[in-house]
Amino acid sequence: MRLPSTPAAEEHVGLRFLSRPGAHARAPLVVFVHGRAGNREVMWSFERAVPTAAAVVAFEAFLPDPLGGFSWWDFEAPGSKREAIRSASKRLSFALERFVDLEGLEPSHTVALGFSQGAVLLSDAMLAGEVALDGLGLLAGLVPTPEEKPHVIGHPRVLVAHGVSDEVIRVERARQGVELLRSLGLDVTYVEDAVGHKVGIEGTRALKAWLHEVLG
Repeated sequence: MRLPSTPAAEEHVGLRFLSRPGAHARAPLVVFVHGRAGNREVMWSFERAVPTAAAVVAFEAFLPDPLGGFSWWDFEAPGSKREAIRSASKRLSFALERFVDLEGLEPSHTVALGFSQGAVLLSDAMLAGEVALDGLGLLAGLVPTPEEKPHVIGHPRVLVAHGVSDEVIRVERARQGVELLRSLGLDVTYVEDAVGHKVGIEGTRALKAWLHEVLG
């Protein structure tokens, strides 16, 4: 059952969200973070890869996008996007912390999945040490080059799934991100598919297997 956030919950957390309760308070938690012009509903196609006992929350970005839906930063604004990405990643990290508090959760494992812009946001938050994750799934995204020395909490496992024909984020950018994460000593699973800006069949299969491994 997917439950939309109430106005009171949104005030506490700071973002709109859609959630699925877990089997109990200590069940694993899976976080969905959508890409540009998305909303809190678009990532639920990945729900079938998530173990049924896990809790799930999908956050919605806070900026209306000219293309429709919502985005985490303004693509049309001039200048560098670094400051906007940093600000958005802090807001997302805060929302996750407040959601766990609101629901009284003590998740045994926490895994976050980000698509495109959401992947950029999550990897930035992880490298800045703003979120403690057991696993991070970067789907059709990239890892922004950190301006400061990375400070990753723990040793999260990472899955990177990318299309070799991606017209939005070139596959070379994804490969660079894999090299960066591996240079930090992280366990990275990398999957390429003969698709564009989406997750293909091989990526979906790898995601399901990876999630079950990370969540136990």
